[in-house]
Amino acid sequence: EEGPSQDGPFFLPKIRVFNQKYVYMHVRVSEYLMSHTVLFWLTSTMLLLWALAYAGLVVFTFFIASTDHWATLVADGRIKQAYADYIHAIPVWIMWVTLLTAVTRLGGAVALLLQHQWALPLYALSLGCMVLLMFRAFVLADIASVIRPSQVMLEFAFLAISLFVVWFARLQIDVGRLG
Repeated sequence: EEGPSQDGPFFLPKIRVFNQKYVYMHVRVSEYLMSHTVLFWLTSTMLLLWALAYAGLVVFTFFIASTDHWATLVADGRIKQAYADYIHAIPVWIMWVTLLTAVTRLGGAVALLLQHQWALPLYALSLGCMVLLMFRAFVLADIASVIRPSQVMLEFAFLAISLFVVWFARLQIDVGRLG
């Protein structure tokens, strides 16, 4: 027989369960681990490094790399010519959305390290931008046809990390670490 309706974590709707402890055990364990002080600082520092690397990649790709650089990568077989053409044809508005993604991701990481609740909306905006960028790249521009499968997997790994940071920031607010 089912038990009473129980509230789940913020990302799950109310459900009817036989044993609340069993259903939420994994969620509670992960919440406990991710709210631990050492793991908070380690995770937050790694997220800052991730944000800095992404910001550096964006700046290099759109503002520093020359046509000769892309031609060298194609000649060395590191990227396909179609991918270099894709990069050169990226609309300006996508460059701005990509830059906004990098800035909000970096701002979220700094806010997280400063233990400020602004981390959540910054990371959420970064996630929204990332979804828009991926929709444009994979659905509208069919980038999967010009990049390697490993690059496709990397893009979806970035999306997974973006989802994680929103969850992580929300969890830190819930446990009272971010004020």
